[in-house]
Amino acid sequence: MSTTYIFYSSDDSCGPWFGLQLARGLAEHRMRVRLFCHDVPALSVAQAHLDPRVVIQHLGQVEVLDHRLARNVGAARNLVDLFGAVPPAAYMARYFSQPTSGNRYSLHAPWSTQGAGTPILLRSQTQTHRHFDLHLGDSPQTAGLIRSFGHSHLLRNSPHSTLAARASLLSLLGLPSDLISGERSLYLSASPSIAWPKWLQSLIEGETTHCLFIEYGELQQHIAPIFSRVPGQPGTSSLGGLTVVFLPPLLWALEDEVLTLSDLVLTDRTDVAFRAAERGTPAIRARLSSVDTDLTDWCFGRTQVALAEVHRQAANSFGSGRSLVESFDAVMARLADFKAHARQLQTRIGRAPDLVSMMLTASDISSATHVERLFAPTEPNPML
Repeated sequence: MSTTYIFYSSDDSCGPWFGLQLARGLAEHRMRVRLFCHDVPALSVAQAHLDPRVVIQHLGQVEVLDHRLARNVGAARNLVDLFGAVPPAAYMARYFSQPTSGNRYSLHAPWSTQGAGTPILLRSQTQTHRHFDLHLGDSPQTAGLIRSFGHSHLLRNSPHSTLAARASLLSLLGLPSDLISGERSLYLSASPSIAWPKWLQSLIEGETTHCLFIEYGELQQHIAPIFSRVPGQPGTSSLGGLTVVFLPPLLWALEDEVLTLSDLVLTDRTDVAFRAAERGTPAIRARLSSVDTDLTDWCFGRTQVALAEVHRQAANSFGSGRSLVESFDAVMARLADFKAHARQLQTRIGRAPDLVSMMLTASDISSATHVERLFAPTEPNPML
């Protein structure tokens, strides 16, 4: 059974989620997988079976290791680097000194601009090692997506089913079941770097009532004094037209339920925006600078240009603070359109190829085979 090591960058906030989902997908195919994690304590909050004090442990069929161990562990046959991650030099030296063959996969995010027109591209090759570039996405020219593991996302089209699910979730959180009946439900998962004060003030002074779920973390601590709450203490408070729900630390599975039952998600994390898209919930991924991730083109493509422009303006405004209230109002004015588009995006994600199958196929191809031709959409498959 082949072994695969997965690396992500220490400054990549979405690396743990994408890395763990990929690891689980590979493990399901009987691969031995190790995920090198930069923050085991943080991951242990999202995964109930992880101990923040242990440097090597199992999460199902996946081994989770403290990233510092990568400098000393033996090299595996397969290596995956996520979204520009660079494994430690000491590990790479051992990887290339292996007498057996090895495969390295560099994964490029669906919203990056590094598409090569083919799902998988052989970047370099020696007698024993091959390095592939895989561009993720849901089009025929891409290699698939990293999706939530073992979870089927059901659209709750009926208002009654949505209200019932919300009531169950609120009860689970120890909150009154009628808290958000008839109100817009928003989920805020971001750092204090977004332009939140003016936006929060507009919600308080607005005529439409909103219920805002606020993720546990640093931003919740900044907002808590406004509502005379103790940071980190779960509960609710109301001010003007806004009711805030201070969430405790949540497992990913429970956070996914909050994403599913929200009308709109505001975040500065790509993994949260992607998880919302998986669940058919519209999301605004705030752009804090011009080099920050812009999901608009990937989400909307060349269709619905006007809606895409509203989305892009809101993403920029939540990062810069310019025209923020106007941009948010524009999103709310077309919320029904954004919800309809989110359901289309969910369908696209569900139809995307299986990235794990693509990687396993590439791994099993002999080095003499032209891998680009194997996956070229306009050429016959030489393996058939």
